[in-house]
Amino acid sequence: MKKPFLGCAYYPEDWDEDQIDFDISMMKKAGITCARIAEFAWRKMEPSRGHYDFGWLHNVVDKLAAADISVVMGTPTACPPIWLIKEYPDVAELGPNGVRKSHGGRRHCCSNNPHYLEASDAIVTALAKEFGNDPNVIGWQIDNEIYSWGTGCVCEHCIERFHKALEKKYGSIENLNARWNLNLFSQAYDSFDEIPAAVNAWHNPHIHMEWIVSNREAQIDFVHRQAVILRKYTKAPIGTDMMPVNGEDYEKMNECLDIAMFNHYNEPSNLPGLPFWYNFIRTVRDTPFWNTETATTWNGSEAITQFLKPEGFCRVNSWIPIALGGEANMYWLWRQHWAGHELIHGAVLYPDGKPMHTFGEIQQTAAEFEKASDFITSTKVDTEVAIQFTSKNWNMFECQSVIANYGYLDGPSDTMHALTPLGICPDVIGARASLDKYKVIFSRSMLTLEDGDMPERLEKWVRDGGVWVVGPMTDIRDSVGAHYKKSATGMTERLTGVDMLHTIPTDGKYLAAEWTDGSGELKFGRWTEVYSEGGNILARITKGHSELVGKSVIASFDCGKGKIILCGAMLDRDDLTKLAKLALDMAGIKQRKVEGKLTVVPRKGDGMDGLVLCELGYENASVELDRPMTDILTGKSYPAGRLCVEPYGIYVLE
Repeated sequence: MKKPFLGCAYYPEDWDEDQIDFDISMMKKAGITCARIAEFAWRKMEPSRGHYDFGWLHNVVDKLAAADISVVMGTPTACPPIWLIKEYPDVAELGPNGVRKSHGGRRHCCSNNPHYLEASDAIVTALAKEFGNDPNVIGWQIDNEIYSWGTGCVCEHCIERFHKALEKKYGSIENLNARWNLNLFSQAYDSFDEIPAAVNAWHNPHIHMEWIVSNREAQIDFVHRQAVILRKYTKAPIGTDMMPVNGEDYEKMNECLDIAMFNHYNEPSNLPGLPFWYNFIRTVRDTPFWNTETATTWNGSEAITQFLKPEGFCRVNSWIPIALGGEANMYWLWRQHWAGHELIHGAVLYPDGKPMHTFGEIQQTAAEFEKASDFITSTKVDTEVAIQFTSKNWNMFECQSVIANYGYLDGPSDTMHALTPLGICPDVIGARASLDKYKVIFSRSMLTLEDGDMPERLEKWVRDGGVWVVGPMTDIRDSVGAHYKKSATGMTERLTGVDMLHTIPTDGKYLAAEWTDGSGELKFGRWTEVYSEGGNILARITKGHSELVGKSVIASFDCGKGKIILCGAMLDRDDLTKLAKLALDMAGIKQRKVEGKLTVVPRKGDGMDGLVLCELGYENASVELDRPMTDILTGKSYPAGRLCVEPYGIYVLE
């Protein structure tokens, strides 16, 4: 089967068996080469405890195989059957109000509950024994969009896990009290088992962060537990479909998995920001990722939350994960449910089997995937630029956002947008990523750098010649989210030799700054950090309190063989692009002139190299080509110079 795969989520348990042949014939007509199945079908597989029925599922897998459509098999643990809830009511998640979730929906169970774990182990084992060696099962998806939202479960098992995690991390209750400053408000505890779930009081942000991390790591352990079972029976790659949130440590999640899977739903307004997530998921494992869910049209459950999208949206939305390092794009779902949940969600077919209006775009995408197969499978995204984006900082911002209505995602994603006009496609990296291949790294809104050995590796990397752009709100908290007592930062003051004098929230009314090169006023807002004199000052305060006027807000410094740029201001996109260009020039990184919302993806490998272009703003765009290139999709050749790209245009240039 040629890659990249074009797939869909198929729920044969929803339909009479006489519909299967029709569905598969339409999949062939659409160009579908892969189907995700079984992820919610626990009750049909195990109608009563220990009594299994896989005959219907074998029938579907075999029919798909006969049509040359591969299968990704899902473990059904997101939807425990009613017999389990009746036998063990405590399997259901316990809310902070003392009420357990009722049966229905999905992921309403506690991943620390021993009865749920026992039942999950049993169904996963039985399913793996049945299909582990089936040659048409090319991959396994564990559970579905597993994530601990809000407070999570507060049952006795979750609280016991929380206490054990705290004791392992802090060693003694005295150390925990000291690290969290629990003399404040007389909060200090005498033992770990006195510490409550952080759900029903004005708890300090440190206990809140540890509580949500404990809940989220329970989900990671639950996924790893299933992976251990599956590996006994299959050699096919194993993954779990993740979402565009980073509180659950996706680097840690994927340490024991084989392939990163990702679900993302988009509309025209957020499509230009979509590359950020694929640039991140691409770095989680050193293998091509699978985009396991996206909509053909709109998403919605009992009501549509979106509107008709422009023609070409489905095609470009299907191409962007492939351009950015994926080897599969799969639609949710194949055929709209005829009753039950999510009746209105977009699909490939309506419930009566008629194609939706994007069917032609899906067929076009399938044909293009086949044309570009050799190039896509032989090359990888080629970049020397990275943006840091860690799970610890996501959770820290969730518990102390510093500025109201400012999210952790804002800073790193703004940096990616600022690189777009320069034709740069960055990696987005977590705390464990190797830094060796990068010449420039951007760290913005990284409240803490204390995440494993990241500080030591960053320092070595910059001293060895890297260009490190340290943005606002970076390095101002320790590993638990507290201020440093003897300095304003953990390492940047030491490496640059200047002090962070002030941290200023600002709406721009009473504070202004200018570039020192004479290019004009600095456009910034929300937050700025003010530094003592030192280094090559790039921007200074020109208006504000007398104590602040003349002080540095952006400066560059030598650090060993490398450079550090301290940027204390939250810049608008134009000024951020100017700063990014300065850093890229320092590192000697080639840039391309890009106009519009055009994502330019350099790819290289196996004797091939080229560019994939994806226009994401539904507007005209252009890029300067530095040599003649040929579009694999159309066979058309283009000379060096300006290439104009139409709205939602896709080019695979070699």
